[in-house]
Amino acid sequence: MDIAVDALRISPKYSSKDWEALAVNNPSHWAQAADIVRDRLEGRFLRFANNWLPDPFSGFIILAVDSLLAETIQQFRAGETDGAGKSERYIKQFLAGPRFQPDFDKHARTRFYKDIRCGLLHQAEAKEMWLVRRNQKTMLSQVSTGKGYVLDVKRFHAAVCLSLDDYLRDIVHPSQGGLRVNLWKKMEQICATRTARGLLYEANGGTANGTRPPNNSLHPTASGGG
Repeated sequence: MDIAVDALRISPKYSSKDWEALAVNNPSHWAQAADIVRDRLEGRFLRFANNWLPDPFSGFIILAVDSLLAETIQQFRAGETDGAGKSERYIKQFLAGPRFQPDFDKHARTRFYKDIRCGLLHQAEAKEMWLVRRNQKTMLSQVSTGKGYVLDVKRFHAAVCLSLDDYLRDIVHPSQGGLRVNLWKKMEQICATRTARGLLYEANGGTANGTRPPNNSLHPTASGGG
Protein backbone atom coordinates (compact mmCIF):
# COMPACT_ATOMS: atom_id res chain seq x y z
CA MET A 1 0.00 0.00 0.00
CA ASP A 2 2.77 2.45 0.85
CA ILE A 3 4.32 2.21 -2.62
CA ALA A 4 1.00 2.69 -4.37
CA VAL A 5 -0.04 5.66 -2.26
CA ASP A 6 3.37 7.30 -2.57
CA ALA A 7 3.30 6.82 -6.33
CA LEU A 8 0.17 8.97 -6.54
CA ARG A 9 1.82 12.20 -5.55
CA ILE A 10 -0.01 15.50 -5.11
CA SER A 11 2.96 17.40 -6.57
CA PRO A 12 6.45 16.61 -7.90
CA LYS A 13 8.05 16.83 -4.43
CA TYR A 14 5.19 15.88 -2.12
CA SER A 15 2.80 12.99 -1.54
CA SER A 16 -0.53 12.94 0.27
CA LYS A 17 1.35 11.78 3.37
CA ASP A 18 3.28 15.06 3.49
CA TRP A 19 0.05 17.01 3.59
CA GLU A 20 -1.57 14.69 6.11
CA ALA A 21 1.39 15.25 8.45
CA LEU A 22 0.44 18.93 8.71
CA ALA A 23 -2.00 20.35 11.26
CA VAL A 24 -4.36 23.18 10.36
CA ASN A 25 -3.99 24.73 13.83
CA ASN A 26 -0.19 24.61 13.92
CA PRO A 27 1.19 28.03 12.84
CA SER A 28 4.59 26.56 12.01
CA HIS A 29 3.08 24.26 9.37
CA TRP A 30 1.64 26.94 7.11
CA ALA A 31 4.85 27.76 5.30
CA GLN A 32 5.10 24.14 4.20
CA ALA A 33 1.40 24.07 3.31
CA ALA A 34 2.01 27.00 0.97
CA ASP A 35 5.08 25.29 -0.47
CA ILE A 36 3.06 22.14 -1.22
CA VAL A 37 0.43 24.16 -3.08
CA ARG A 38 3.13 26.06 -4.99
CA ASP A 39 4.91 22.83 -5.90
CA ARG A 40 1.63 21.35 -7.13
CA LEU A 41 0.69 24.27 -9.37
CA GLU A 42 4.16 25.37 -10.48
CA GLY A 43 5.63 21.89 -10.72
CA ARG A 44 2.87 20.51 -12.91
CA PHE A 45 1.74 23.54 -14.87
CA LEU A 46 3.37 26.96 -14.54
CA ARG A 47 6.96 25.91 -15.08
CA PHE A 48 6.04 24.35 -18.42
CA ALA A 49 4.15 27.45 -19.50
CA ASN A 50 7.16 29.55 -18.46
CA ASN A 51 9.41 27.39 -20.63
CA TRP A 52 7.08 27.69 -23.63
CA LEU A 53 6.65 31.46 -23.36
CA PRO A 54 9.68 32.43 -25.54
CA ASP A 55 8.24 30.49 -28.49
CA PRO A 56 6.29 32.97 -30.64
CA PHE A 57 3.62 30.36 -31.41
CA SER A 58 2.98 29.30 -27.79
CA GLY A 59 0.27 31.84 -26.98
CA PHE A 60 -2.71 29.51 -27.19
CA ILE A 61 -1.21 26.69 -25.13
CA ILE A 62 -0.09 29.15 -22.45
CA LEU A 63 -3.57 30.67 -22.27
CA ALA A 64 -5.06 27.17 -22.00
CA VAL A 65 -2.79 26.40 -19.04
CA ASP A 66 -3.47 29.81 -17.50
CA SER A 67 -7.22 29.28 -17.84
CA LEU A 68 -6.93 25.96 -16.04
CA LEU A 69 -4.92 27.58 -13.26
CA ALA A 70 -7.24 30.56 -12.96
CA GLU A 71 -10.13 28.25 -12.17
CA THR A 72 -8.01 26.05 -9.91
CA ILE A 73 -6.65 28.93 -7.81
CA GLN A 74 -10.15 30.31 -7.39
CA GLN A 75 -11.40 26.89 -6.30
CA PHE A 76 -8.66 26.78 -3.67
CA ARG A 77 -9.79 30.19 -2.44
CA ALA A 78 -13.39 29.03 -2.24
CA GLY A 79 -12.70 25.56 -0.82
CA GLU A 80 -14.52 24.05 -3.79
CA THR A 81 -14.39 20.25 -3.97
CA ASP A 82 -16.79 19.78 -6.89
CA GLY A 83 -16.49 22.44 -9.55
CA ALA A 84 -18.86 20.84 -12.05
CA GLY A 85 -20.91 23.52 -13.76
CA LYS A 86 -19.12 26.34 -11.92
CA SER A 87 -16.26 27.15 -14.28
CA GLU A 88 -17.69 30.42 -15.53
CA ARG A 89 -18.22 31.69 -12.00
CA TYR A 90 -14.66 30.93 -10.93
CA ILE A 91 -13.01 32.30 -14.07
CA LYS A 92 -14.92 35.57 -13.74
CA GLN A 93 -14.09 35.84 -10.04
CA PHE A 94 -10.42 35.26 -10.75
CA LEU A 95 -10.31 37.90 -13.49
CA ALA A 96 -12.02 40.37 -11.17
CA GLY A 97 -8.89 40.21 -8.98
CA PRO A 98 -6.53 43.18 -8.67
CA ARG A 99 -3.87 41.75 -11.00
CA PHE A 100 -6.30 42.00 -13.93
CA GLN A 101 -7.73 45.42 -13.26
CA PRO A 102 -8.64 47.76 -14.82
CA ASP A 103 -8.30 45.80 -18.06
CA PHE A 104 -10.88 43.09 -17.40
CA ASP A 105 -14.24 44.73 -16.84
CA LYS A 106 -17.43 42.69 -16.51
CA HIS A 107 -17.92 42.32 -20.25
CA ALA A 108 -14.30 41.36 -20.89
CA ARG A 109 -14.45 38.70 -18.17
CA THR A 110 -17.49 37.13 -19.79
CA ARG A 111 -15.96 37.20 -23.25
CA PHE A 112 -12.69 35.73 -22.00
CA TYR A 113 -14.53 32.81 -20.43
CA LYS A 114 -16.58 32.08 -23.55
CA ASP A 115 -14.06 32.88 -26.27
CA ILE A 116 -10.67 32.03 -24.74
CA ARG A 117 -11.20 29.56 -21.90
CA CYS A 118 -13.99 27.55 -23.57
CA GLY A 119 -12.72 28.15 -27.08
CA LEU A 120 -9.24 26.82 -26.36
CA LEU A 121 -10.22 23.95 -24.08
CA HIS A 122 -13.12 22.70 -26.20
CA GLN A 123 -12.15 23.63 -29.77
CA ALA A 124 -8.42 24.42 -29.59
CA GLU A 125 -9.05 27.90 -30.98
CA ALA A 126 -9.92 31.36 -29.76
CA LYS A 127 -13.49 32.24 -30.66
CA GLU A 128 -14.90 35.51 -31.96
CA MET A 129 -12.65 38.53 -32.52
CA TRP A 130 -9.64 37.94 -30.22
CA LEU A 131 -6.04 38.58 -31.17
CA VAL A 132 -3.28 37.09 -29.00
CA ARG A 133 -0.17 39.26 -29.13
CA ARG A 134 2.98 40.19 -27.17
CA ASN A 135 4.69 43.39 -26.13
CA GLN A 136 1.51 45.45 -26.01
CA LYS A 137 1.15 48.59 -23.90
CA THR A 138 -1.62 46.99 -21.82
CA MET A 139 -2.71 43.48 -20.92
CA LEU A 140 -6.03 43.83 -22.72
CA SER A 141 -7.40 46.37 -25.17
CA GLN A 142 -10.34 46.58 -27.50
CA VAL A 143 -9.82 46.73 -31.25
CA SER A 144 -10.79 49.98 -32.94
CA THR A 145 -14.22 48.67 -34.00
CA GLY A 146 -15.03 47.81 -30.38
CA LYS A 147 -16.02 44.27 -31.37
CA GLY A 148 -12.91 42.37 -30.34
CA TYR A 149 -9.93 42.30 -28.01
CA VAL A 150 -6.16 42.23 -28.20
CA LEU A 151 -4.69 40.17 -25.35
CA ASP A 152 -1.01 40.33 -24.41
CA VAL A 153 -0.19 36.75 -23.45
CA LYS A 154 3.04 37.69 -21.63
CA ARG A 155 1.28 40.25 -19.45
CA PHE A 156 -1.63 37.91 -18.81
CA HIS A 157 0.63 35.00 -17.84
CA ALA A 158 2.62 37.26 -15.52
CA ALA A 159 -0.63 38.31 -13.83
CA VAL A 160 -1.60 34.66 -13.29
CA CYS A 161 1.79 33.96 -11.71
CA LEU A 162 1.47 37.01 -9.47
CA SER A 163 -2.06 35.98 -8.48
CA LEU A 164 -0.70 32.65 -7.29
CA ASP A 165 2.00 34.49 -5.31
CA ASP A 166 -0.68 36.69 -3.75
CA TYR A 167 -2.76 33.68 -2.73
CA LEU A 168 0.16 31.81 -1.19
CA ARG A 169 1.22 34.91 0.71
CA ASP A 170 -2.34 35.30 1.99
CA ILE A 171 -2.65 31.76 3.35
CA VAL A 172 0.59 32.06 5.30
CA HIS A 173 -0.75 35.14 7.10
CA PRO A 174 -2.48 34.22 10.39
CA SER A 175 -5.37 36.63 9.77
CA GLN A 176 -6.59 34.65 6.76
CA GLY A 177 -8.55 32.04 8.69
CA GLY A 178 -11.26 31.67 6.06
CA LEU A 179 -8.80 31.05 3.23
CA ARG A 180 -6.96 28.53 5.39
CA VAL A 181 -10.11 26.57 6.16
CA ASN A 182 -11.03 26.53 2.48
CA LEU A 183 -7.56 25.40 1.44
CA TRP A 184 -7.64 22.59 3.98
CA LYS A 185 -11.01 21.44 2.70
CA LYS A 186 -9.75 21.36 -0.87
CA MET A 187 -6.47 19.61 -0.05
CA GLU A 188 -8.14 17.03 2.16
CA GLN A 189 -10.35 16.10 -0.76
CA ILE A 190 -7.35 15.88 -3.09
CA CYS A 191 -5.44 13.68 -0.64
CA ALA A 192 -8.44 11.43 0.00
CA THR A 193 -8.73 10.83 -3.73
CA ARG A 194 -5.04 9.93 -3.97
CA THR A 195 -5.31 7.51 -1.05
CA ALA A 196 -8.38 5.82 -2.54
CA ARG A 197 -6.57 5.43 -5.86
CA GLY A 198 -3.55 3.99 -4.10
CA LEU A 199 -5.67 1.42 -2.27
CA LEU A 200 -7.42 0.41 -5.49
CA TYR A 201 -4.07 0.20 -7.25
CA GLU A 202 -2.65 -2.02 -4.54
CA ALA A 203 -5.75 -4.22 -4.33
CA ASN A 204 -5.50 -4.84 -8.05
CA GLY A 205 -1.94 -6.06 -7.77
CA GLY A 206 -0.15 -2.88 -8.79
CA THR A 207 -1.56 -2.12 -12.24
CA ALA A 208 -4.85 -1.97 -14.05
CA ASN A 209 -4.43 -5.53 -15.36
CA GLY A 210 -3.25 -6.97 -12.04
CA THR A 211 0.43 -7.30 -13.00
CA ARG A 212 2.80 -5.54 -10.64
CA PRO A 213 5.52 -3.59 -12.51
CA PRO A 214 9.11 -3.43 -11.29
CA ASN A 215 9.78 -0.75 -8.69
CA ASN A 216 11.71 1.46 -11.08
CA SER A 217 8.59 1.94 -13.21
CA LEU A 218 6.67 3.46 -10.31
CA HIS A 219 7.98 6.93 -11.01
CA PRO A 220 5.75 9.50 -9.29
CA THR A 221 5.18 11.59 -12.38
CA ALA A 222 4.32 8.55 -14.45
CA SER A 223 1.54 7.22 -12.26
CA GLY A 224 0.21 10.14 -10.30
CA GLY A 225 -2.74 11.46 -12.23
CA GLY A 226 -4.06 14.97 -11.76
